[in-house]
Amino acid sequence: MEKELTEDFWSHDKHLEAARKIHFKRLNGVTYLDHAGATLYSECQLTKLFQDLSTSVLGNPHSRSPSSTRSTEIVEEVRNRVLSHFNVSSDDYAVIFTGNCTAALKLLSESFIFRPDIDLDNECLLSKTVASTKSSQPAFVYLIDNHTSVVGIREVVKSRDVSFRHATEKDVDSFTSFPGGNRHETLGREDILPDTNNLFAFPAQSNFSGQRYPLSWIKKVQGHSGFASHEGNWCVLLDAASYLTTSTIDLKQYHPDFVTLSFYKIFGYPTGLGALLVRTSSAHFLKKNYFGGGTVEASLSTEDFHVKRNDLSHRFEDGTLPFLEILAVKHGFDSLLQVTGSLIRASAHAYDLARYVYSRLSSWHYANGRPLAVLYHNEKFTSCLTQGPIVNFNILNSDGNFIGFAIVEKLAQLYNIHFRTGCFCNMGACEQYLSLTAVQVKNNLKAGHVCGDDVDLVDGRPTGSIRISFGYCSTFGDVQRFLRFVSESFLEHNHIGELSANMANSGGEEENHMNTQVSLRTVNDEVRSLVGIRIYLVKSCGGFALTEGEVGQRGLVNDRRWMIINSTGSCISQKREPKLCLIQPSIDKDQKWLTLSYPGFNDLRVDLQNGSHEGGSFQLCHGKVCGDRVVGSDCGEEAAEWLTAVLDKEDLRLVQQTADDERTTSHKSADDEMQPGKLSLANEGQYLLIGTESLRLLLSQMRMRFENGGHTDEDQCMSEEELIERFRPNLIVRTHKPFEEDNWTRLRIGAHTFVNEGLCTRCQMICISQKTGQRSKEPLISLFSLRGKKSTFGILLRRLDDSNAGLLSTGDFVSLVAEN
Repeated sequence: MEKELTEDFWSHDKHLEAARKIHFKRLNGVTYLDHAGATLYSECQLTKLFQDLSTSVLGNPHSRSPSSTRSTEIVEEVRNRVLSHFNVSSDDYAVIFTGNCTAALKLLSESFIFRPDIDLDNECLLSKTVASTKSSQPAFVYLIDNHTSVVGIREVVKSRDVSFRHATEKDVDSFTSFPGGNRHETLGREDILPDTNNLFAFPAQSNFSGQRYPLSWIKKVQGHSGFASHEGNWCVLLDAASYLTTSTIDLKQYHPDFVTLSFYKIFGYPTGLGALLVRTSSAHFLKKNYFGGGTVEASLSTEDFHVKRNDLSHRFEDGTLPFLEILAVKHGFDSLLQVTGSLIRASAHAYDLARYVYSRLSSWHYANGRPLAVLYHNEKFTSCLTQGPIVNFNILNSDGNFIGFAIVEKLAQLYNIHFRTGCFCNMGACEQYLSLTAVQVKNNLKAGHVCGDDVDLVDGRPTGSIRISFGYCSTFGDVQRFLRFVSESFLEHNHIGELSANMANSGGEEENHMNTQVSLRTVNDEVRSLVGIRIYLVKSCGGFALTEGEVGQRGLVNDRRWMIINSTGSCISQKREPKLCLIQPSIDKDQKWLTLSYPGFNDLRVDLQNGSHEGGSFQLCHGKVCGDRVVGSDCGEEAAEWLTAVLDKEDLRLVQQTADDERTTSHKSADDEMQPGKLSLANEGQYLLIGTESLRLLLSQMRMRFENGGHTDEDQCMSEEELIERFRPNLIVRTHKPFEEDNWTRLRIGAHTFVNEGLCTRCQMICISQKTGQRSKEPLISLFSLRGKKSTFGILLRRLDDSNAGLLSTGDFVSLVAEN
């Protein structure tokens, strides 16, 4: 396949590699593969934009001052620049600036005239009654493979007595294969309008699979009065947002009535600006009701009187335009040409990169012959005319079962690879490619899965997929890094994962220990007992071991009682700020002082008895932990200044959870009738428990990976103690078998009874060394090989009868409690 890449490809790739070093310095060490979601702005665009802003005086365009006149000139210059990008002029199309592509779609849905005798008549109710007896019902038809923002139009048209339906690609081809009338005989003549106007919407490129649909549909539908069995005029809405990431559309050759787009899809910035392009000969299909500032020639407040502007763009652009963002569009087009040299070459280059990945993924197999991936494409990358630079897939394990996209994404983050997972706001394509029925989607919702969450598998079936997409600044180096990640994570060491997973799933029986050639000490003849207790005073900061810990209503007393929040009130964690692990909190035995230590800085001491270092009182505040609103007390300015100095970030505050905060656990135990327990600032459970045999099995897995070249010497040297530190448990229990704790329902530790509220799903935070703050790929990648799917490790516990105080001590016996 690599030999099929042309000399021109390698020449352009070399050009882009050089351009990235200059214009995308922030991509050093980053593999960005989500250009279909948002392509990246170049540094040269921002430099020129900020230079322009810093040397220009630009005022509100709705004025006649020199600064306002200059803003107006810029807006009109950019309109023409947009039209030039599509090879047309203002004689052909009008550019209406909107908030984004979705705003353009919403504007069109509210303005399109489906029934001229109703929409153009003030006496709507009477006209509607007449229309229903003399004309066919107008229709909105949309390709099933459409963005949610297009499908959402149906909610607007339903209220206007307009029918709607979805159509497959085969449906559209079938509809247009029959002869129909010619809309263009009356096009442009507002005095000759049929009883109904209809609207057909489709994407130039699927944002799910990258399939490019025939632009020839436009003329066929427009010229077909009986399309989809509906008489009347047919207009075409082309959603070009995904297509324009690497390509443009010649509107001299193709003439959709309406085109919607977002500029950040083209060159990354600005993000809050899109456009609705309206063909000038189709303007009479739109009617504007609301009028805002700048859209009228004249109006009266004392009478029902106003006259809208004649110019289509000005008539539909309510209020002051974002003229500074529009200026950024000018520099966006300039930088696009500067970086790529040629958009045509960049488009072909991005396609070749995607084609190369598609070829590799579709050809890779496990040793047993099973495929590595399922790819979701109708087009097989035979032509850039029918396929864009998007590859959509799910990963399978060697047994042929799906690996959830959430764990694949977590593993990719260890390689600093960025892509998107889920359904990408395109449920129609998701239903088609994943063979999801309407009943399954509704059942998944009942089971708790909603758009955008990480519930990736339900009953072993995927709820979404993985999408990688290439843009104008993508290079072959991005491809190589992505393929290396896939190979190392799923192919090269798969046999190790299979052996270890078999042992874990079987409960660690002796024959499996022998098969893996790993010497694991079994403790079947020993009693389960508590061998470690740990607390973490400040969330995401360092912890320490105890020989005994006091149990409270939220967990161990003082465990995760404090947190560090930013200016928005959100708790910061090691995921975003790894240096947090180097902050070592401690508390004196009388619980009067909280001390925070950090290498190279003086200690911070917070007076817990009097409320602050100076003896004042704490200020009540609110923060957020995992989306939960938390009531806390601010620990004062000295603590804030110390955190700012240590972490080199502004507006940080140290906050203590108040005793009356009402945060509770969200997990359900086996006994669903139990009330949720009170919760500290921990993510999910009151207590996190891990088993010693599970820990040792994971260490063995890591050593096997090292012996096969799977990770670095640093990971090989990881001790059992460091591994415990990374998992940040409260309770460490000597167990009999690896992962036996997963199946415990209730257990007693000493005098206290606990209920298992579920498994703890692990993320890339366990890959941060708690001694240095440095990131590595372990132990998450070995944990995935061992456990697959969600990569869980440890169980979440809630204490029963939490009204009673008491102690947990190392050496306490652990026994399983039989349920009645």
